[in-house]
Amino acid sequence: MPPERHALAGASKAHQWLECPPSLRFEENFPEPPESEAAREGKVAHALAEHHMTKILQGKKVLTPKAIREDPLYRPAMEEYVATYCDVISETLTAMQQTGDPAIYLEQELNLSRWIPEGFGTADCVVIGDGMMHVFDLKYGKGVPVTAEENPQLKLYALGCLEEFGCLYDITDVTLHIVQPRLDSITEWTVSREVLEKWGEYIVKPTAEKAFKGEGEFNPGESQCRWCRGKNRCRAYNQYLLDVCQIRFDDLDEHEREPNELSDAEIAKMLEMGDEIKRWVKNISDYALDQALNCGKHFPGYKLVEGRSNRKIVNEKDCIDLLDRKGYTTDKTCSLKGITDLEELVGKKELQEIIGDYIVKPQGKPVLVPEADKRPEYTVFTEVKE
Repeated sequence: MPPERHALAGASKAHQWLECPPSLRFEENFPEPPESEAAREGKVAHALAEHHMTKILQGKKVLTPKAIREDPLYRPAMEEYVATYCDVISETLTAMQQTGDPAIYLEQELNLSRWIPEGFGTADCVVIGDGMMHVFDLKYGKGVPVTAEENPQLKLYALGCLEEFGCLYDITDVTLHIVQPRLDSITEWTVSREVLEKWGEYIVKPTAEKAFKGEGEFNPGESQCRWCRGKNRCRAYNQYLLDVCQIRFDDLDEHEREPNELSDAEIAKMLEMGDEIKRWVKNISDYALDQALNCGKHFPGYKLVEGRSNRKIVNEKDCIDLLDRKGYTTDKTCSLKGITDLEELVGKKELQEIIGDYIVKPQGKPVLVPEADKRPEYTVFTEVKE
């Protein structure tokens, strides 16, 4: 695979900056989060897919390299998921071979600077032949379903492919494919070359220029704000969510509203927006905790304290033996009961005497709570450099 690089207005973030151009520069004020395990896992899956597809095209036996098998994030199930992606490409390739000799490109680096300042990207797989171009993308994640229809990331990749190969092949139509095997999802969408190029010239190019300069109006929404790292400080995003709650109730007809209690229609509306509100509250809570803990921020009316933790037993085998010797028969093939249940069975004092050395209470994780909370404020230690 080519070395990993990141463009400011990257294709993978096109859903964000095409809808909300100034968000691109706004989020530069906030540090990038550490790479998630899911992202690292995706890289392993893509490396595996490239290797397997290369061997298939060479007519060689597909064997997973030792370097991939020894990666901590590799799982045997990854083989099946990647095989699904390779099968989709192979089926398309076989069908196109019936009428010609299609060309195929893996991990194709693309120059997108015609539409995006300093823009570039990498397409997972491109197949060209008989007037058609197919662009394939493997999505290994299982959290958010992604569809090929009007997908801006793949449309940008397709434009880059047309720029790269358009003078070599007579391409009239483009089909985008997204394979998301862990969600059992395979979608495709076809668009004409003419429509795609007009989109690039009249939508992408002027919007990318605004985004690159930090110009334009903030335009919050669920899709474009989901992965924006500046959203927790963005006034437009938070106002949007407050407005959404009110607007959805205002949409109800008068006969659906009871004078003194919530109607069934209103409760249904609350259920409808519940997940969105929960994500909003969790995002802002996580952000405030991180800022207080790692940046020393103080939010008026709140403080850091040590969170509650549950007692736990270490070395269950020894504890079972000790309890057996005291006549408290246990099934040695099973786990011990919880500590509260054991205290009911044995008594708090005697349990402490028998296995007290094996009962520990881990330190609670720091949490942000109202200042009225009686727990002492959590002390954040910072490294002092000499």
